[in-house]
Amino acid sequence: MPAAGAAIQAAMAVLPALCLAVAVMRLFKEPEKVLWIAFLPIPVVAYRQFWDLNMYYTVIFSLVSVAFVFAVLLATSFRKPQIQLPKILGTRFMTLAVAVICTVLSLYFLLAADANNRKHEEYARLEYLGENHKWNDILKSVTPKDASADELKRAYALLALSETGNLAEWAFRYGLDSQNNFVFPDKVDPLYLNFNSLFYQCNAMHNGVIQQSYQQGIQSVIGVSFSTVRRLADTYLALKDYALAKKYIDILAHSTCYRKWVKKRLPQLEAIRTMVPAYEYDANQSNIANFIHTIASMVDMNRDNRKYADLLFCALLSEEEGEMFKSMFRNLAVYQYPSGKDLPRLYEEALILIAMAEPEVLNGFTISVDTQQRFTDYVGLMNAGRGTQALRKHADTYWAYSY
Repeated sequence: MPAAGAAIQAAMAVLPALCLAVAVMRLFKEPEKVLWIAFLPIPVVAYRQFWDLNMYYTVIFSLVSVAFVFAVLLATSFRKPQIQLPKILGTRFMTLAVAVICTVLSLYFLLAADANNRKHEEYARLEYLGENHKWNDILKSVTPKDASADELKRAYALLALSETGNLAEWAFRYGLDSQNNFVFPDKVDPLYLNFNSLFYQCNAMHNGVIQQSYQQGIQSVIGVSFSTVRRLADTYLALKDYALAKKYIDILAHSTCYRKWVKKRLPQLEAIRTMVPAYEYDANQSNIANFIHTIASMVDMNRDNRKYADLLFCALLSEEEGEMFKSMFRNLAVYQYPSGKDLPRLYEEALILIAMAEPEVLNGFTISVDTQQRFTDYVGLMNAGRGTQALRKHADTYWAYSY
């Protein structure tokens, strides 16, 4: 379906050129020599199309082109004109020159004239990959350097790490520096609201999905998007709310693009027809403005859920809440790491750092030989006055972040 949508939008750009080509064939004495005239509208369409979110200008331009060619066909059906241009305009060089110039201009308008074009194209790709749970592809697309420079890309990378079980290994490599790197409590941009609702959907936090989805619909120029409607439908299915799930599935059923999607969910919808909606209200869970409180609420209800625990621990470490981390980690380690072994790298780094002042914090836990050796090297470089080298060599560690 995305390919079909892109093909339709591309056809909108080609249609004016085709219409002008037909007009040239009807108006000129030697039309095959001046078909380059048909290239002329392409840069104009390219200039307007990227930010034409509701396709207003694109559709108007296409309709005007169709009306023009019909007018030409009607006029030339009675008397065919024989317009003759100067010979220099009918050369192959002229055709090649116009084609090259129009192509270069089109690429310039799409890729370089507005730097936001490229950025939003990258965001759209991340949205697509996230909605289809292609987390490894996100990590291939977003480098640690990208994540450090762009807060939205960082959020997608951190979510991908969380969904692949690698958050407690590489969170600081991807620029984690605050609990607000995971979600954006104070952003009203639809791009950020869409990410927030995706994050809450991935973590089965239905209140957050609904709240952020409605906010996104309010703030978006185009209103509620199909992706938002899909997310709401799936959320209400999970909540066993038949009436609301049916409402959004019925909306999608009227779109030719989502018939297969709807067909897959009809059995799920029928299965909850007589069920009581499974709503749960929790003050902390609904308070999305404070991520640590929100995720702590989820951890409290799901103590054996490793993903929730990693989000909480990494948020605490990013906020330098060492005492709270130490306390919560010891309480939850019984559920997460009952043997006291095979701790994720960042937790080992945090515990061994805390142990410098409180050795007893390591009781019951085993720190890997690799972490011990790296910490010895880090401390040695620091004590030798080579702090810059230590921070560069161990840049993605909790020690460097804490320093």
